[in-house]
Amino acid sequence: MPDNANKQVEASRINLVVERNNDKNALPKRFRMSRDAVTADQAGGSLPDLTGFTELRASASGQYSLRELQTMKETIGDFPIILVDLRQENHAFVNGMAVNWFGLHNGANKGLTNVEVLVKEKLLLNGLISQSSITFDEVAGKSVDIGGPVQDPKQVLSEEELALTEGLGYKRFFVTDHHRPLDAEVDRFIEWVKALPNGVWLHFHCRGGVGRASTFFCMYDMMRNADKVGFEDLTERQMRIGGRDFQRMDPLDTYKYEAAVERLNYVRQFYDYCVSHIHEGYAESWSQWIDKEWGNNDATDEAGSS
Repeated sequence: MPDNANKQVEASRINLVVERNNDKNALPKRFRMSRDAVTADQAGGSLPDLTGFTELRASASGQYSLRELQTMKETIGDFPIILVDLRQENHAFVNGMAVNWFGLHNGANKGLTNVEVLVKEKLLLNGLISQSSITFDEVAGKSVDIGGPVQDPKQVLSEEELALTEGLGYKRFFVTDHHRPLDAEVDRFIEWVKALPNGVWLHFHCRGGVGRASTFFCMYDMMRNADKVGFEDLTERQMRIGGRDFQRMDPLDTYKYEAAVERLNYVRQFYDYCVSHIHEGYAESWSQWIDKEWGNNDATDEAGSS
């Protein structure tokens, strides 16, 4: 990304907004599951190869409120569910409502380390807890109007705390909105997936349920099925149930376009990595392989994550 764009993100005002009110028993926006029916496209073409898709036990969505999370649990059914939080930006729950400290392009924490994000988030949550009244900002298209401030008594929880209260597992990977994941986060994800117990259900989510959620949903599918299913089918089948079309880019949107190109290139490279490493149990890390095959990847890493 150009330096001036980075500086704009860093200098942008941060707004505390409500993303999802906690007033409805409904599924989160863009909720989809690997066991959803996959239909032919509008042109009447053939179905993508669905080998291993239903068995994936995975779903994805945008951010949810507490009641939407509870509805999602009922829909998924009797599986041990792990929430996979893909948001680098600071977010939390106030009385079950999903709230977010929103900056330009939702990139308020771009460039921060994972530890720095967590320290900042703890301070922000403590600040909300200490306030007797919380007033939320309005940002067109990014916030929900709840009609006024939230008064004491109130409940303020991190997403991990909310997951624990609902009896769910939780794992976070820190990814800048609109971008591909950094290599270090890819390494963390691979090692985590390798150690997952059998029978778990993974639910991937980001803010909108599009870029980051689709990317990690595909990465998980590739780690499980790249030896049996081609790249085009793997990316198309998640798109057919409501995920992102990675080929869809707007050259006029300069901030998102370069990141979208990098993300598509990354997803292709990750598929190649999976094909060549799936039968050895991913003993070689992504960072080792990408450095060997393509040279140091730090230049693209500076652009952020999906």
